[in-house]
This record gives sequence, structure tokens and C-alpha cells, in this order.
Amino acid sequence: MKDSEILGHLEQLTQNLSIDLRYEKGDFSGGLCRVNDKQMMIINKRLSDDQKIKVFARAIAQLNLDNIYILPAIREIIEEQLQEKRLPTSAGP
Repeated sequence: MKDSEILGHLEQLTQNLSIDLRYEKGDFSGGLCRVNDKQMMIINKRLSDDQKIKVFARAIAQLNLDNIYILPAIREIIEEQLQEKRLPTSAGP
């Protein structure tokens, strides 16, 4: 699956979860936030598609997705980001 297709699926998933999506410029990567009582996903539009996918996947991985159908390939990407977040960091010498 191409990065543009993956992004499309992640954007659709965000919409299905009733999360507002905005692409903005700035000195940030992006992620989930709450504005008033509304969840919002803000993504830096200057990121590469690969970086946008990682930001989407990391943010979506924080949510309860148990009862939501997600294409297996997309769920795998989300779970990979969740696993990366859980990996212990080693303290070097």
C-alpha cells in the first residue's frame, strides 16, 4: 500500500472517531489534543508522508480501538507505533 493510501485510511479513521483533523505549519510534529471539549488531531503539513503516518499512528494508538474495524494493514501500522512507544530505552554509559 502506498503512503498516500495509508494516509487516506488514517484520515478516514480519524473522521470515523469524530476527531477534527487539521494540517498546520509550525515547529511541531503533531498529535492529539483537546480544544474545549473537542478532540483534535493536528499534523504538521510540512512533514513527509512517512512522518505524517507515524504521527497519526502514534496518536491513534492511544485510543481504544477494540470495537472499531480497521483494515489489517492499517491496524498493523498503528500497533507497530504502539510497540515502539513501549520499548524500554537503554541508558548508555
